[in-house]
Amino acid sequence: MAPPRRKDIDVRGDLQAEIMAAIWQLGEARVDDVRDRQPKGRRSAHNTIQTVMNRLVERGLLERERRGHAFTYCARISEDEYLAHTIGERLADASPTARRAALLKLVDSLDATELEAVARQAQRVSRAKASRPKR
Repeated sequence: MAPPRRKDIDVRGDLQAEIMAAIWQLGEARVDDVRDRQPKGRRSAHNTIQTVMNRLVERGLLERERRGHAFTYCARISEDEYLAHTIGERLADASPTARRAALLKLVDSLDATELEAVARQAQRVSRAKASRPKR
């Protein structure tokens, strides 16, 4: 299946975010699996969760498969892909100065292991860009 359209990748609202988080954690889920993860005091109706999950299917963020009498849903985009996309969207609209400052603040918040992984990735990207033919 094709990845979700760019404008539809945005998660809209707390319930959509909650549903996506549940599915990323579970790998795949039925409506009742998502409902069971909600606190009992504010658990949404089955039909509400199902409607929102079906909207996420229509937007290309989830896919579903019928298994018996119920649908099982899974994410079409990983959590890290989603985060990278949404952060990239925000940064794309920022000035170069604000973008650089925001990225540096994100890097400042990393622990040592995360910082090492970012440094390795930065080196790979730098080498790849250096080896590209110049126009």
